[in-house]
Amino acid sequence: MAHNIPYVATATVADLHDLEYKVTKAMGMHGARYIHIFVPCPLGWGATSEDTIKLARLVKETGLFAVYEAEHGEVTGVSKIRRRVPVEEYLKLQKRFAHLFGKTPALETIARIQAMADRNIRKFGLLEEGVSA
Repeated sequence: MAHNIPYVATATVADLHDLEYKVTKAMGMHGARYIHIFVPCPLGWGATSEDTIKLARLVKETGLFAVYEAEHGEVTGVSKIRRRVPVEEYLKLQKRFAHLFGKTPALETIARIQAMADRNIRKFGLLEEGVSA
């Protein structure tokens, strides 16, 4: 996006219609195009295969991964958060974050991760009307 290329988008495997739309749109454009697709890795992340779509949905609903489109460096559309959830719901499903929830939870680290999600929410305007901040 910083290079003002014709098309940049993000998507997750939790919303295949959105992903298909963005791939189709990108294929119809000329010039550089980039789509960042969020796909959880059950083996590497220590999550169950059954939670793949749930993780992809939660990362969006926490605000950790903004789903948007941009053309020539300007955001043209965002996928709003329908049911905002705290980052813990996303993190706890993955063994790679188990150290954050041990006998002595790493509350400061979790708070920093939540702050990152909150910044994304503000930066991209991710909250639907009526969804509490």
